Amino acid sequence: MINRNRVLKDALKIENYLATGKGCHFKLLKKEELECLTKIIEEDAKFFYECDPAANSIEEIKLTYPGFKAILFYRIAHILYKKDQKIEARIVSELAHTMTGIDINPGADIGYPFFIDHGTGIVIGETTIIGKNVRLYQGVTLGALSPKQGQSIKGVKRHPSIKDKVVIYANATLLGDITVGENSVIGGGVFITESIPENSRVTSAKPILKIEKK
Repeated sequence: MINRNRVLKDALKIENYLATGKGCHFKLLKKEELECLTKIIEEDAKFFYECDPAANSIEEIKLTYPGFKAILFYRIAHILYKKDQKIEARIVSELAHTMTGIDINPGADIGYPFFIDHGTGIVIGETTIIGKNVRLYQGVTLGALSPKQGQSIKGVKRHPSIKDKVVIYANATLLGDITVGENSVIGGGVFITESIPENSRVTSAKPILKIEKK
């Protein structure tokens, strides 16, 4: 039987180790997995610093940024997911969801480095594929079209694929097994259910503001 509290405790120890370098006694990951994860997390942290002019240091990012915390826990959960420890993976991912408001399914395949700014409300579905040097902003949904088949399409690709160097701004919604081509920019608030070619800029029509005296 899976000990939920032990999984949570171990995940928090790993998060603390990757953020501070202190403490290394845990059972969820093997030594070689931890070494590989450490290198990836360092690349993520550097990318955060490059992308965010508000960042004062890499240490600040590791200790305080919710987007970084969500990615860190996702990477732990993804390792467990690939080892078929699906319940442990979901325990870890839901810990991050609770702490940050960012919901990343551990089955998603996310390259590195990866940047999430602010992050509240982001949803990344199970079969999502994200390349390198991708940036997401708060409220982005990478989801599936509402399936009626349920368990019959389990394991089928049903979420977006995001190629390298894509930027997706706040509250954009991308649904289904579509592809956003490399080096594209998706504007805030757009709703997309079709693939986007590389080097594209996608925006919605500018809303009409009506300003009246009170």
